Amino acid sequence: MSIFHRLNLAFAKLVTGDVYRRLAKVGLRYEDLYIETADVKLALSRLPKEALVAREQRLMRAMDISMKHKFLPDHIAQLHLEQSVSRSYLAPHVEAIKAAKNEKFLAPGSIGNPYDWSP
Repeated sequence: MSIFHRLNLAFAKLVTGDVYRRLAKVGLRYEDLYIETADVKLALSRLPKEALVAREQRLMRAMDISMKHKFLPDHIAQLHLEQSVSRSYLAPHVEAIKAAKNEKFLAPGSIGNPYDWSP
């Protein structure tokens, strides 16, 4: 592994940690900010109702906190940070949907993946 690759990985880890900390200050998780593509909307529809309600509450609280120009108290932000880093609630569903789509496109008799532009 080259030194540039190691530096890039270290920098990525540093930036990722900073993003998680900033999101925790307003009570959000990284996955709350996913752009709602067709795959993400389908994954959201597969979530339990409690997870959807919690996501909507986090988004509403973050908007409220942002409008007030305040942050969550440090002990609450730390709890959000721990939950955000340790548990992923949406990414496994999105990855499963993408894998199912790829499997469908690569099945015998299919025309292939129309989004794959590689030769």
